[in-house]
Amino acid sequence: MTMPGFWMNETSGVLRPAVEAYLKHEALTDAQIAALRAYLRQWMAAPWPPGPGIERLRAKVDGLQAHEAIDDWVDDALAEGIDPL
Repeated sequence: MTMPGFWMNETSGVLRPAVEAYLKHEALTDAQIAALRAYLRQWMAAPWPPGPGIERLRAKVDGLQAHEAIDDWVDDALAEGIDPL
């Protein structure tokens, strides 16, 4: 399976500060949440083994609007063996 791009390798200068703020539990701007959502969306576009957990993650990613929602999503992803951070 081809792994999606990892946030530490991105070069736009937009994603890294968003992930670092998220990991430090800092308040996230709307733009940072949007960057995280786009990043997680590209992770879920990878060819993960099919299953209800994977489809649930794919369905939920576009609705991530707050730090707490991202926390819940990441917890669910980790339960499926997916660690985007």
